[in-house]
Amino acid sequence: MSGVDPVLLILTAGLVIFGLIMVYSSSFIFAQERTGDGFAFIKKQLAFAAMGGLLLSVSAQVPYENWKKWAYPLLGTAVLSLLLVLIPGLGARTGGAQRWIRLLGFQFQPGEWTKFACMVFVARQLTLKQDKLSRFVPAVLSVFVLLLPVFVLLLLQPDFGSTAVIVMVAFLLMFLAGVPMRFLGPVLAGGLGAGMLLALGSAYRRARIMAFLDPWSDPGGRGFQIIQSFVGLHSGGISGVGLGNGKEKLFFLPEAHNDFIFSVVGEELGFIGLCAVVLGFVLLIYRGLVISWQAWERRGDLFAMLLGSGITLLLGVQAFLNMAVVLGLIPTKGLALPFISYGGSALVIDLFAMGVLLNISRSTAGKGE
Repeated sequence: MSGVDPVLLILTAGLVIFGLIMVYSSSFIFAQERTGDGFAFIKKQLAFAAMGGLLLSVSAQVPYENWKKWAYPLLGTAVLSLLLVLIPGLGARTGGAQRWIRLLGFQFQPGEWTKFACMVFVARQLTLKQDKLSRFVPAVLSVFVLLLPVFVLLLLQPDFGSTAVIVMVAFLLMFLAGVPMRFLGPVLAGGLGAGMLLALGSAYRRARIMAFLDPWSDPGGRGFQIIQSFVGLHSGGISGVGLGNGKEKLFFLPEAHNDFIFSVVGEELGFIGLCAVVLGFVLLIYRGLVISWQAWERRGDLFAMLLGSGITLLLGVQAFLNMAVVLGLIPTKGLALPFISYGGSALVIDLFAMGVLLNISRSTAGKGE
């Protein structure tokens, strides 16, 4: 791993290690009850972390320029995997959503790979069209039209959260690439309008919005999870009740080791722990964007800048959306907290993507100002 940015590598490792600690703390009792082995989930997460670390070390060695050539095949594999999810017997349904492929005793969530593939594709498209970004078709339509099959397949699962993340990060990359605001304004308005129609056009999404607006109107149903999150955050106070001593994970807070692990952090480590996690992600995002900008400033490499920024923003947007859900600032989205929540697909793909960003950092290290 010589030559890569040490700060980014340390931040990534720190978040993963912290995530392993919190997965163990938040899942032991649940795993004991569900499987008879309190270490069941943490053993799996350790295996996922090891696999992700191996893939990080591999992707950090692959010259990032290759991803430009592989953009269309990557997008193709993403679309194919999303189609496989819909095949009965191969696609696995959990919690009312069919988002997983079950094969040979393993489950994989193609949506995680799809997010990475889409960022590579958007970076490639904007780089190839960089001399034509003053025109609407190459600047906007060449990106979103080709992503439409991805959006449709994600919404069929349904996976509104991943769709929203891809759209948001693609919009931000278009802004960074220099697409004029006269195009971005209508894109933003159209995206918000489509999001509202999708949210209000589905009964379960309308129920989520109502639970977000007034969770106490259905405290034993739709509002239960966010209320229990509030209880855990309140109990934690400034310094928390102590690592391992939280009570919300004792079958009060659903998905305590998954989407709502940030609430467990707040209960056990308090406001101080929450701030530490936020600071970790802020530093990670800052460092990732600095590395990406250096690729443009020092080498004039737009693709490296957009690819690095896309990976960084993908992690950052998901992290802060997850935190916002846990804090009751937005309706529930079903998004994991990168590097920290339990889940193999997300952890492995996120670490793989960080390896790509580390390779970009290696290409800019030691270059002249």
